[in-house]
Amino acid sequence: MLETQNPEIDVAQLLEKISLELKRQQAGKGKQRGIPQEEVQVNDPYSWNQLSETLKVAELNVNAGAEVTSMLHYRGIMKRIALLFGKVTIFLGRVITIPQRNFNSSILHSQRIMLDGIRDMNRNTAILERQMEQIEAKSRLIDYLKTGLITQERRVSILLEELRRQVKAGDAGENGSPKNLESPDILDPLYLAFENQFRGTREEIRERLLEYVPRVRAANAGTEGREILDIGCGRGEWLELMKDEGLSARGLDLNHVLVQECVEKGFQVEESDALQYLRSLPDNCLGAITSFHLIEHLDFETRIALFDESVRVLKPGGFALFETPNPRNLLVGGCNFWADPTHLRPLYPETHQFLMEYRGFCNVELLFLHPHEGEQRLPEEEAPLLAARLNEVLACARDYSIVGYKA
Repeated sequence: MLETQNPEIDVAQLLEKISLELKRQQAGKGKQRGIPQEEVQVNDPYSWNQLSETLKVAELNVNAGAEVTSMLHYRGIMKRIALLFGKVTIFLGRVITIPQRNFNSSILHSQRIMLDGIRDMNRNTAILERQMEQIEAKSRLIDYLKTGLITQERRVSILLEELRRQVKAGDAGENGSPKNLESPDILDPLYLAFENQFRGTREEIRERLLEYVPRVRAANAGTEGREILDIGCGRGEWLELMKDEGLSARGLDLNHVLVQECVEKGFQVEESDALQYLRSLPDNCLGAITSFHLIEHLDFETRIALFDESVRVLKPGGFALFETPNPRNLLVGGCNFWADPTHLRPLYPETHQFLMEYRGFCNVELLFLHPHEGEQRLPEEEAPLLAARLNEVLACARDYSIVGYKA
C-alpha cells in the first residue's frame, strides 16, 4: 500500500463530526435554558477548530493515488524498483483513481460548504435569538403597561363613582364639586380597539357602503337643505364617503374617543344621544337618516322612538336606512352576532319592516347584503341540492338594511 500522511479519507467520520458539532450547538442552547454543565460537556467532544483541521488534512490527501509517495522505507535498488512499480501501478490504476479523486474532491468541497453554512446559520440563529429576546422583553413591557392602564382606569372609575355619590348626597360642601358631574366613559377606548379588531378596515367598510350612494343621490339627499344625519357614525367611514361624493352629512355618536377621531379627520360630528338630538330638531329638516349597526344595541322602546322621531324630522321624499346583522344567516345569528358584547339581540327582518311601516314610513324595503363568497361557500359539485340548501342558511347575506321613505 502506498503511504501518505493520512492514507484513509473517512467521509463517514467527517459527517459524524459535523453531526456531533450540531448536537454541541444545540446543547449550548440547552445550557442557557438550564441544562447541567456536565451534560453539555459530554455532548461536546469536537470544536469548530477541530472540524476545520480535519477538513484541511483531508484536502491534503484528496489526490491520494495520483503520485508515488517519497517516504518509502526501501533503500537502493529496492527503492527504485518500488518507485517504478508504484508508477506503473498508478498508470494502470487511473481508471479507478481518477474517479475516486474526483469523488474525494466533490465530497470535501460539499463538506466545506456545509461547514461554512452551519457557521453562518449558527450566527444568524444567535442574532435571531437576541432579536426574539428583545421582542419578548418589549411584549412583557406592553403587557405591564396595559395592566397598569387598566388598574388606573379602575381607580379613576371608583373615584368618579364616589364623587357622584357625594354630590348626590350633598356632601360636597359649599365650595365643592359642581352639581352635574360629567365624566368620560372609560370603556370608550376599549370599544374603539374592539371595532378596529372585529369591524374590518376602513377600506373594507367603505367598499360595502358604496352600494348605498345611488340611493342617496336618487333621493336628492346630501344636497342643500337636505342634509344627511348618520346616527352612531363610529369611525366615520360613511361620513368620509359622503364627503368624497360631494354630499353634505354630519354624524352623532356617544363614544367620546370615536367622536374626537372623527373631528380630527375634519368631519362634523357631535357627541350626543340620538333621541335627544332628534327631539331638538324641527320637523321636515333632513334629507336622510342613516345608521349602520346601531339598532341591535337598542331596546325595543328606544327603537320605536327612533323610528317615530326619524319620520318627523325627514323631509318628504327623504328616507331612513338602518343596517344590522342578518339572523337568517345561521353563522351570524348563532355565532358572529355575539362577538360584540354590547349587542342585545338579533333583529328579525320582517318584524322591523312591519314596525317601520306601522310608525309612518312608506315603501319600506329589505335589502340583504354581503353574502359569503368563494371558498366560504360549500361546493355544490358533489351534492348540489344539499349544498345549495345549506348555503341558503350558512352563506347567505350577513347583513340587511331596512329602508323607509317619508311620503
